[in-house]
Amino acid sequence: MTRKGGNISTVQKKLRSRTGLFKRSVLIYYTTKLSGFIYRAFLSGFFGWLLTSYDTFAKCFASSKIMQMLKGASNYKAIAFVRNAKRYVAMTYERSFFLNQIRGISTRILTARANTFGLFFFSYGFYLVLIQLIKRYVVEMQTAIPHTMWIGAICMIGGFFLLFSKKNVAAVVYESRILHAILFDFFDLRIVGVANAAQSEVRKGFNIPFLLSMLLGVLSIFIDPLLILKAIILFALLSLIFSSPESGIITILLTIPFLETMQLAALLILVFISYVLKLICGRRVLRFHLVDFSVVAFLAFVFFGGIHTVDASSFQKMLLLVCFMSGYFVVKNIISSPALVRRCLHALVLSAAIVSFYGIYQNYFGVLSTIWQDTSVFADIKGRVVSTFDNPNVLGEYLILVFPITVAMMANAKKANERFLLLICACANCACLLFTWSRGAWIGFALSMVIFLCVSSRYFFTAGILSIPVIGTFAAFKIDSSIIRRITSFGDSSTSYRLGIWEGVIHMLEEVGTFGIGIGEGAFARVYPIFAMSGIETAPHSHNLYLQIAVETGYFSLLVFFVFVFSFVQCSFSFCKNAMNRSNKLICLGIVCGVLAFLMQGVTDYVWYNYRIFLLFWLVVGLGVAHIYTAKNTDEESEVFYY
Repeated sequence: MTRKGGNISTVQKKLRSRTGLFKRSVLIYYTTKLSGFIYRAFLSGFFGWLLTSYDTFAKCFASSKIMQMLKGASNYKAIAFVRNAKRYVAMTYERSFFLNQIRGISTRILTARANTFGLFFFSYGFYLVLIQLIKRYVVEMQTAIPHTMWIGAICMIGGFFLLFSKKNVAAVVYESRILHAILFDFFDLRIVGVANAAQSEVRKGFNIPFLLSMLLGVLSIFIDPLLILKAIILFALLSLIFSSPESGIITILLTIPFLETMQLAALLILVFISYVLKLICGRRVLRFHLVDFSVVAFLAFVFFGGIHTVDASSFQKMLLLVCFMSGYFVVKNIISSPALVRRCLHALVLSAAIVSFYGIYQNYFGVLSTIWQDTSVFADIKGRVVSTFDNPNVLGEYLILVFPITVAMMANAKKANERFLLLICACANCACLLFTWSRGAWIGFALSMVIFLCVSSRYFFTAGILSIPVIGTFAAFKIDSSIIRRITSFGDSSTSYRLGIWEGVIHMLEEVGTFGIGIGEGAFARVYPIFAMSGIETAPHSHNLYLQIAVETGYFSLLVFFVFVFSFVQCSFSFCKNAMNRSNKLICLGIVCGVLAFLMQGVTDYVWYNYRIFLLFWLVVGLGVAHIYTAKNTDEESEVFYY
């Protein structure tokens, strides 16, 4: 045993001596000095001070005359009136028929015996299958719906396993590891109510579920069973969101790539209503910070961009954009703990992984389109993947916004299996990003990684510098020549098309740049052809985020947006510089690097053209602000009470 310990000690000494020799080498020494210089230059000096002095500006603003005037404008009578009105609304809501019915239905469902639902699903599935078989083979109707058979079979299998349970529904949910992980660990539902219901007396009753399953089975003759299934899911989702608006935010982040725009808008409105009701009842809080002022100002410009317009369609576009921008305020006020932030980030990472794997599958086994590439220049590219989006550039925007977050979560992972899974997700993101062939997304990706390495640690930056020769050698021999040609070629039709549009838009700004023309492609299509270059008279947008903002809502709106970007970046880097916890620093850095990569791609494309990406951008920004302030509060509490 002693000898074995001695051998281990000898090995450790050899490793330490070799490590010390490696660190003392000339290459490592000067590389570390260079990375240390860049790291200090980035976080110190005037530039570093400018990017990391958000807290100083926030304190100055809080003590400014404007804030003092606003505080002085509120008097006791107004505060008392608001408090009484809030109490009245809260009592009315708590005693409302709607809320009492929701609570009653939820209680009856949770305390009902699980085999009651087993009987319902098994009977419903049996009637679905039976009716479809009769329609196909007895009545010889060709209107049988193929997916109905699958729905019926799945219902029968699920109901069969529940038939033998003597526990109530709450006990089944509470004791199931899978359901426990999904509902309580992931969606952050309150476990207390379910735990109490699990101890309650089991409610019996087989007649109503059996008759209801028979009725729904007969209705499947006239109604698509998918509609019934969607109604059940909608009721469950409503109960979930009104019970916990946080679970609604997690659901939106998880389903953004898969749901349609109006479905996401409906979800966000439900989350907003749930948050407001809980805010009135005193169960949630409302926070307002310095960075929020620029968001409110930009939101006001967007609102007036739907009213002051050359096309009537701008008003509807404006309502949708305002709805999605409100997601920023909902997220930053609802997400109130570091644990909730991490759940939201896990939802983003999981969603991006699914999108990436589907994109990889599409590249090798799907049918790729070449309408987004110049086949005369890039004939060797078989096509560009779009995954769950309609455009490869939109897919690239989505991936570069989420990828730095995946890297930050991987760096923070404490367990080897979790880190390995996140590494697979990150590799899938990179592969899918490569198959989009989006040069703007590639540039944004590179920028985000450079900033991440520069700010996270000087040792990370050293590793990045040392890896350049290795990556270069690998690229020279292993990377497909089409990738190199795609990066270095800027003379294709796509580039000339963008340059032509930018020239026309710049001419247009000379006439309409003060107030803008209004929001949406309808307004753009009315004015742009007047100033367009010959041969490029038709374009859906300006292919540049900043030109598009100026065209739609004016120069002042663009200036306010730049103020917002600066405030958010300054707030993030200030936190990264002063963060007490390395994990919190990396998460903040991952979020801000994703936003900067996204904004970098905005130079080459109008990255807000897709409404789902527009929503995701503001949710991620709101999540970044929420993370900063929840982490600050946690650090302050830890410093006061534990140290």
